[in-house]
Amino acid sequence: MNTEPYIGEEKANTVKVISSNLVWKEDDDETHLAWWVRFIDSSFTTGDEYPASAWIDAHSGEMLLLDYARD
Repeated sequence: MNTEPYIGEEKANTVKVISSNLVWKEDDDETHLAWWVRFIDSSFTTGDEYPASAWIDAHSGEMLLLDYARD
């Protein structure tokens, strides 16, 4: 079995933020001022080309979109 934590605080402690930018994020109904955060965690390997991304509403803190696809 894999010894890497799947979720929880131990997994969160492995997150490394690559970049964060303040951007405009449009959805079907409105436009949000949002933080676009690119990150990796312990499930990524050195050769992985694309990090995960999250768009977080800058006013409410709501997660607008998460792009976290692992093969």
